[in-house]
Amino acid sequence: MVEKVSDSELASICEAGVNTYIKEKNKEVISNRITEGMTGAVFATALYLLFGGYKTLNYKMVLAPFVAGAGYAFVGAKQAKTKDTDYRIAFEQVCSNMRTEDDEDES
Repeated sequence: MVEKVSDSELASICEAGVNTYIKEKNKEVISNRITEGMTGAVFATALYLLFGGYKTLNYKMVLAPFVAGAGYAFVGAKQAKTKDTDYRIAFEQVCSNMRTEDDEDES
C-alpha cells in the first residue's frame, strides 16, 4: 500500500529517525492484525449463534474464535518484527533522497 505523504510530514518522519519509523510501522501492523482477528472472531461467533448456537450455548464454540483471533494477532506481531529490515531499507531510500534534494537546493 502506497501512502501519499506531504513534504513536511516526510521531513518530520526522517527527523524522528529510523527506529521511531520502525516502531510506528510495527504498531500499525499489529493494530491491523488485532482488528482483523477480533472482527473475524465476532463474525464467526455471530454465525454460530445465528444458526442455532443460542439454543444450546456451548461456551467453547463461542470462545474458540476469540482464541483463534488472538493467535492471529500474536502471529502478526511476530511477523511484524521480521519486516524491520524492509522498513529500514525503505526509510533509508526515502530519507536519503530527501537529503540529496536538500543538498541540491543549498548549492
